[in-house]
Amino acid sequence: MQMSRLEKLLESTQNEHRFSDSPYKVHRQRNKRFGFHENGSITLKDEVRPFKAVAINQPSPAEQEWRAMEEEIQAANYIQQIENDAEIDDFVPYSQETLSFATDFLRRQMIHAHAANMIGMGIPQIGPADHGSVDLFWEKPDRTLLVNFPHSGEAASYYGKKRTREISGRFDPSDSLPELVIWLAD
Repeated sequence: MQMSRLEKLLESTQNEHRFSDSPYKVHRQRNKRFGFHENGSITLKDEVRPFKAVAINQPSPAEQEWRAMEEEIQAANYIQQIENDAEIDDFVPYSQETLSFATDFLRRQMIHAHAANMIGMGIPQIGPADHGSVDLFWEKPDRTLLVNFPHSGEAASYYGKKRTREISGRFDPSDSLPELVIWLAD
C-alpha cells in the first residue's frame, strides 16, 4: 500500500532520529515554567503541544531542475576553448553565438515545461559536435532526444526516439518547440 504525503511526513517526524537526512525536522516546544503563587512557591505546569513538522527551506523540484540546467550550461563553456589540436582540415571553431543558440533554446524549453507544470524534462548533456555545431542530448530510460545547432546559424535539427515512435525535424534556432517538452516529460 502506498503512503500518502501526510503519512510520509508524519513518519519522518516520528523517525527523525533514525532518518537524520530527512528534509523535515521536528521543532519541539520545551516545557516552560510559569505561574507564581502568592506564598512565593513556584508551580510548574507542563505545556502540552503536539510536534510540529516544518519543511526546511529546500528548493522545489522545478527550482532544482532549473539550477541543474544552469550548472550544465556553465560547465558547457569549455566548448568555446576547444582547439584544432589534431589539425583537422575541416575543423570549425566553436563560437559563443552557437553555444548561446543552444543554451537559450534550452532555457526557453525549461520555461515552457515549468509554465505547464511539467517537471522532469531532464537536463541534457551539452557537447561539441562536428563542424563547430553544438548538441543537446537527453537520454532517459525510455527515450532519447538530440538537438543540433549548426555553427552557421542555419536551421537547427532534432531527432528523438522512443520504443515505438520517432520524431525529427528542423526549426529556427531562435524558436522554441513546446512539443519537445511534451516528448521529454510525458
